[in-house]
Amino acid sequence: MASKDEPTGVMDTSIRLPFSEQNPNATATILFIHGAFMDRADWDLIAPHLPGYHLLLPDLPSHGQASHVTPFSKQLSAQLLADLIRDHAHGGKAHIIGLSLGAFVAVELASIYPDVVDEMFISGLKVMPDSLRTGIGPYGLWVSQRIESSIPLPLIRWAMDGADVRRADLSRVTMPLCRAMLTTVTAGDSKGEWAQPWIARTCIISAGKSGIVPSADHPEDANKYRDIGRRGNPETVAYTHPLMRHPWNRQDPELFANAAKCWFERQPLPEGFVEL
Repeated sequence: MASKDEPTGVMDTSIRLPFSEQNPNATATILFIHGAFMDRADWDLIAPHLPGYHLLLPDLPSHGQASHVTPFSKQLSAQLLADLIRDHAHGGKAHIIGLSLGAFVAVELASIYPDVVDEMFISGLKVMPDSLRTGIGPYGLWVSQRIESSIPLPLIRWAMDGADVRRADLSRVTMPLCRAMLTTVTAGDSKGEWAQPWIARTCIISAGKSGIVPSADHPEDANKYRDIGRRGNPETVAYTHPLMRHPWNRQDPELFANAAKCWFERQPLPEGFVEL
């Protein structure tokens, strides 16, 4: 049963997100939530390191094989992910791993549908200024994706410490989607609140390395989300890693998977993580 704050808007209840499933005989389920302009394949380097977990890997609305599910919003995403967990997760509940846009969606999911969320490991809560929602902000995002796609991948990977970054499908990087992305990752809602407290025990990671490419996250944003999360669960924490970049699921997938596993199994995080 969803919380009292569950959205009451009418939605086609027949809509389901496409997803992949691995290790169905494992006991506990992990649901993965990918970043902006990506799809479930962004987790292909992580999944092999988690053989002891049942894995659900969906595409978000307007992404991948769910590109027909529009318009994108974190509210719609959370509702459809909650449906997926109820239908396919063992016991109707899942641990959550979310990166970048997926971390914002994860917070929404845990806030509105606490009954389907066990514990969360999220990274990349990099909040953008509210002014980017309008004006030239969406146009800048649209252009930046095309500029990035024109740069040779070997050069990008070299600048990102070997991170096996993937290109976005530019045919799906539309102006409406760019506007929706910025609405999701900019500061505050209509009431000026970043998020509602959630009860799931959560580890928030802020990638610490920048350099030629400005790929570090914002530790102050991780701290603010940690403080909001602690209003629901005092065990919520925030960490940084000075050698990891924003897409560290592609930079060091084994470390990413092991850190998440340690969190879910209530073990100390691997060496190198520093609590904020």
